Amino acid sequence: DNGNYEIGIHIADVSHYVVENSSLDKEALKRGNSTYLTMGVIPMLPENLSNSVCSLVPGKDRLTFSVIVELSRMGKIMSYGIGKSVICSKRRFTYDEVQKIIEGEEGDYKAEILILNKFASTFRKKRMSKGSIDFSSTEVKFLLDENGNPKEVVLKESKESHKLVEEFMLLANKIVAEHIKKISGRGQKLPFVYRIHDRPDPEKLRDFVALAKGFGLRTPAS
Repeated sequence: DNGNYEIGIHIADVSHYVVENSSLDKEALKRGNSTYLTMGVIPMLPENLSNSVCSLVPGKDRLTFSVIVELSRMGKIMSYGIGKSVICSKRRFTYDEVQKIIEGEEGDYKAEILILNKFASTFRKKRMSKGSIDFSSTEVKFLLDENGNPKEVVLKESKESHKLVEEFMLLANKIVAEHIKKISGRGQKLPFVYRIHDRPDPEKLRDFVALAKGFGLRTPAS
């Protein structure tokens, strides 16, 4: 009613099914991750979990963790909520389907997709203006013949539909991280997993400084 938008970002609640120190948890820890191969995948979790019970299948109630965020028309975070939820997906899209809608074709939930894409574009511009690094790299896809032998290698282009999903995943991560920081600042210390980077190798750092100097750049180390 106030002209803002409410957007839900959801992820399957795998922890409801994979209990800590259970046989499932120990096997998943041993595997470490799902391994994707050209002709299939070796899953970290049983297929019934990864492809069914913990997959947001249209028309099926699914247990999820959700970030519900209220955004102004300019993309400013006005309020948010974080919690467990049950959602029932109405439609599963492929990236190609969404991309065609973004490029002007008709399709289900076109108005919503275009709104989401507009927000995603705004978020990305803000990130880049603040010095965010674009880690996107070229992916390849192998086309196989009937015997499973590779016959062609094609490049997978990262399009707006991919970046749309990426930006809202980053938004959810940012909201959760800032929420934990805010709570911890009040003296309530919560266990939290952080991804950190080790100190750079001194020799590689010297090489980088020499390279930067060649471009006329000064660095603190120089």
